[in-house]
Amino acid sequence: MIVWSKGLGKQRLPLDLGAAELSVESDYLKMTGVIEPVCWNYAIRLGVTDIAAFLKFMSRPMTARYLAQREGLLGPLVLGLLRQAPRLIVVTIAAHFSRDRHKGGEDALLV
Repeated sequence: MIVWSKGLGKQRLPLDLGAAELSVESDYLKMTGVIEPVCWNYAIRLGVTDIAAFLKFMSRPMTARYLAQREGLLGPLVLGLLRQAPRLIVVTIAAHFSRDRHKGGEDALLV
């Protein structure tokens, strides 16, 4: 990812999201890291609505066309999504029920 702001002038800085540290805060996911070569610390906070908006953005036809036009990207991306989707679904559901059980006791597991 490349970051830029008016304060940087024409300079663009690489932001390596793969190297970011991820933590869970009360209302959001927090990604932190350092932007090289300037050694700036950054923090990105993603709330539920941010994640939902990003997933909606990723499902747009324009995004799919962009990915399809990049040689060697679409196959690994789709295979990675297919590989991770079942785990994401199971972990998300388990976390939801675990949260409900802690809130309301054992009866909260009944649907």
